[in-house]
Amino acid sequence: MALLQSNFASTVPGPVNFVLMEQLLSAARKRLPFFNGTLPGQLSTGKGAGSVKWRRIENLAAVTSALTESTEGTTPAFGNGRSTVRPTITDQTVAIAKFGNGISTTEEIDLFNVNSNSLSLMDTLGANAGESLNTLMRNIFDATTVLVRYGTQDAAVLATTLSSVAKSISLNDIQWSVNQLNRNSAMRFTPSAFGSTNIGTAPVRQSYYGICHVDVEEDIRGLSGFIPVEQYGGYTETEPGEFGAVGGVRWCSTEIAPILTGQSTESAVSGQFRNTGSAGTTTVQHDVYATYIYGREAVGTVGLGEQHAKEIYMMYDRVPTVEIIQHKPGSSGIADPFNENGTLVWKAWFAGKRLNENWLVRIMTLAKAY
Repeated sequence: MALLQSNFASTVPGPVNFVLMEQLLSAARKRLPFFNGTLPGQLSTGKGAGSVKWRRIENLAAVTSALTESTEGTTPAFGNGRSTVRPTITDQTVAIAKFGNGISTTEEIDLFNVNSNSLSLMDTLGANAGESLNTLMRNIFDATTVLVRYGTQDAAVLATTLSSVAKSISLNDIQWSVNQLNRNSAMRFTPSAFGSTNIGTAPVRQSYYGICHVDVEEDIRGLSGFIPVEQYGGYTETEPGEFGAVGGVRWCSTEIAPILTGQSTESAVSGQFRNTGSAGTTTVQHDVYATYIYGREAVGTVGLGEQHAKEIYMMYDRVPTVEIIQHKPGSSGIADPFNENGTLVWKAWFAGKRLNENWLVRIMTLAKAY
């Protein structure tokens, strides 16, 4: 990997005849919800292992036969004649991998700029680490192939390929997804919230989690029965970035949800939908958006040395398992004889795994152009 240095004013301009702000302008804070609700795993250091195993004990079959009464005057058999069963155990294993990124610097950054520049670069690296890990987690979600729904104009006839997707997300898509999770005995994340005596509040049913693109968020807000988060957020716990609930799903949106540009070539499209990120077009080629609905413990994540937390992370938040490393000029010995060069890097161990494919649905739809 090549080391590209950041040093003089061409990269980090120094203050000339004006006072430089103490903090550099921060990048846009993106919502990163793909760790939300995942089952954390742990790989302890020094164990000599490069993978982690989750063990799931499957539900036992329902018992429909009554236990018979023991016969009086007879010698009871071992266990009083009762039978037992052997549980089915399913193991899920995932290998871990190391990820990282860094910035090589020279002493001129602090000589020609205020001292906060190194700290600002640290913030930038931390944001990059958070978004990188969440993008990796997004890819784990997106690879599911068991429960996939492609939206068409006719709700009774589902598309089977990306090219025939012809509508935005509908309440019917959400109801189908929730029904699939219910049939597969998926576990919900949140209990029912029954509202309060305050005016303008609304109850919310037991819910799964949903993640969508910010373009699809506007379509979900327009669905019948949608409850905005401001109507229930005052009396029940919410997630950062949560914008509302509908159809038994509480929703978060993010800019990094997948967009497959120009993948829909269906001619029977009614309305205006987004095409390669632009609004107001009725071209045959439209962008296809991935939306996810999932239950608790459907997906797992792994960190080295400590568990990944379960929250949604914002850019510039410190993400567990991420190590930020700074080597200042003069710390490299003979490799830096003039004490000029330094590095700022982040490093993290990461792995993700879909633990139960039947508890995760991917919906492929268009997004309306507003």
